[in-house]
Amino acid sequence: MKEHLAAQTYWLVRLGLKYEDKSAGKRQLPPAHLLRQYNREELYERVWAEPARSVVKHYGCSAVRLGKLCETLWVPVPGRGYWAKKAAGIPTMKRPPLRPLPDGGDQQRPS
Repeated sequence: MKEHLAAQTYWLVRLGLKYEDKSAGKRQLPPAHLLRQYNREELYERVWAEPARSVVKHYGCSAVRLGKLCETLWVPVPGRGYWAKKAAGIPTMKRPPLRPLPDGGDQQRPS
């Protein structure tokens, strides 16, 4: 759909509509209040150590909120079926590293 809209920008402008591809821009740093409230390293370790329904109980939020929080804080999460495969003994995806935020974004959170 995005590709279709991007190809139709001429017609969108003629209709007085504005199309902006937000995914084409640079990814934004997480808000400072989230960096103060949540420890990225701890969240990363919890998400990869136990299923989301267990992590959700610790943070007191919904699974959807946890997913959005991990996306905002740039924390990689296991894919769908990861825990079922792990329980069945099927090889799972490798755990990607937690990359530091650009421009020293991790330093915004007080120690």
